Amino acid sequence: MSLIVSIPEMQRFSRDIRAQAKSLALVPALGRLDERHLTLIHEGRRQCDATVVALVQDPTNPARCESPAPHPQNVEAGQKLLTQFTVDAVFVPQHTEMYPQAFETFLLPGYTAASPEAAFRPDYYRGAMTTLLKLFNIVRPDVAYFSQTDFQQAVVVRRMMQDLNLETRLVMCPIERGNGRTAKNPGNGHASAEDGLGAQALEKGLRRIQELVHTGETEAHKLLEEMRKVIAAAPQVQIDYALIVEPNRLQPVDKVVSGCVALVVAHTGSERLTDNLILGSADHTEGQLIDLAFQGQPHAKVHARVPGLETEGLKRRIESCRDCAALSSIVLPPREFLVKYVKSDYPDLNSVEVAVIGRDAPMKRERFLYRQPATQDPFVAELYKLVGVKDFLEFRSRFALTDAVRCHASSSRIPEGALDRCVRHLRDELKLFPNLKAIVVLGNDAYLQFQRFVLGRPASEIKSFDSLLKGQGWHGEAAQVPALGGRT
Repeated sequence: MSLIVSIPEMQRFSRDIRAQAKSLALVPALGRLDERHLTLIHEGRRQCDATVVALVQDPTNPARCESPAPHPQNVEAGQKLLTQFTVDAVFVPQHTEMYPQAFETFLLPGYTAASPEAAFRPDYYRGAMTTLLKLFNIVRPDVAYFSQTDFQQAVVVRRMMQDLNLETRLVMCPIERGNGRTAKNPGNGHASAEDGLGAQALEKGLRRIQELVHTGETEAHKLLEEMRKVIAAAPQVQIDYALIVEPNRLQPVDKVVSGCVALVVAHTGSERLTDNLILGSADHTEGQLIDLAFQGQPHAKVHARVPGLETEGLKRRIESCRDCAALSSIVLPPREFLVKYVKSDYPDLNSVEVAVIGRDAPMKRERFLYRQPATQDPFVAELYKLVGVKDFLEFRSRFALTDAVRCHASSSRIPEGALDRCVRHLRDELKLFPNLKAIVVLGNDAYLQFQRFVLGRPASEIKSFDSLLKGQGWHGEAAQVPALGGRT
C-alpha cells in the first residue's frame, strides 16, 4: 500500500495505472475514514484493477482548515482500518497544497444541492463538491464509490458529473449497518450508549415507514407522523428534519411511489445522527432499491400517475385474503385480479376513465383478460362490443376490468357474505384510478354489491336487476360514490 501525500505523485500513480490499461477505483473520505468505507473499498477492489482511498478535508470548515493536513489520529485510525483490505494507494494531500492561500475558485452547486441538508450546513456542498471535483481531476478514477448513507451528497455528485461531463462513473453501495441495525457513518459514531440508542430509534422509525408502505399507505405526511411517534420513544433524540423525497432532485413528495427516499437527521446532545431508507416493494433487494432510486425516474411523464406502493400493498392484501374460507361455494385462494396487472398494463393510472365490474374471477386462469390479452373468448368478445373497442390495446387505453369477488364462485349466485367481504378490495381498486368518469356493472351479483356495499343503499331502496333491464337491456344513473370521495 502506497501512502501518497502530494498531488504530482498522485497524478503519476494514476497515469501509471492507466498506462497499464487497468481500471481505477476511488473511495473518497471527506474528513475521516471509518468502517462504512470498508464496504466501498471491498466493492472497488471487486470491480476495478486498482483502488485508491483519498482522505481529504472540507475547505469550508474553518475548524478543519486551521490544520495543514488531516488530523494525525484520523490518518492513523484510517490506516489501521485499511489493513483489513489490500488497497493500492492512500492519498492524503496537504491542505495547503489542495487549497493554497491564493485559492479562490469554488464550485457552486445548483437546484439539487438546495436539499434539506443545505439548510443545516449552508456551505457544505460548495466545499464538498469543489473537493470532490479536484479529486476526480487529480486521481482520474474510472469509478467513484459512495455509501447510501450519504444519499443526498451522492445525488448532488451525480448531478455535477452529468453537468460537467465527467468521465468518472458513480456507484452507490447499500448502507452497512451494525449489529444494532444502525447505519455506520461519521454522524453515527456512537460516542456513548445514548447515541447508540438514538441511532436505533431512527432505524426503528424508518422501518415503521417501510411496514406501512408495504401495506399500501402512500400519504407521506401519515408515514412521517408514524415515524415521529416511534422516534419519540427515545426522548434523548431531537429530530432536525424528517422528509420523504423523490430521488432525482431531493424534493419532498406528498404521495410515495417506489424509489422515494425517507430521510431523517437528528441529534443527541452534540452527536449528529443520520439515516435513510429507499422505499419499494417487499421483494426488492437492497441493490434493486438503489437502482430504482438512483437510476430510475419516479414519474413517467409530467401529468402521469404511476402505479406505486399502494398498488403493491393492495396486491399483497388480496393474495393473502382468506375472508371467505367458511363459504363452500367460494374457491380460494384469490386467483386472477386486476391489481396483479396494473403495473404492467397501466403505467399512467390517470388514463383509465371507465371501470367495468364483472362477477368473479374465472375458474381457468388462461381465460383472464389481462393474463391472455390476445385471446378473445365469448365474454371478452362481448365486452369489447359493449364498450366499443376492437382489441386489448384499445381497451386498456381507457378501460379497466375488475370483479365483484376475486375468488371463483362455483354457484350460480355469489353469497352476500362474499360480496360484503370482497367489496373492500373493489373499493381500493377503484381508488387507484383518480380520473374515473363512469363505472359499468355487469350482472346481478355485481349490481347488488355495488348498490349495497359501495353506494351504501338499504336493500329496500334497491330496484330488482331484472326490472331495470326491461326495454333497452341496460340502465344508467348518476350517483355519488362515497369510496371515491363523493365523486358523481
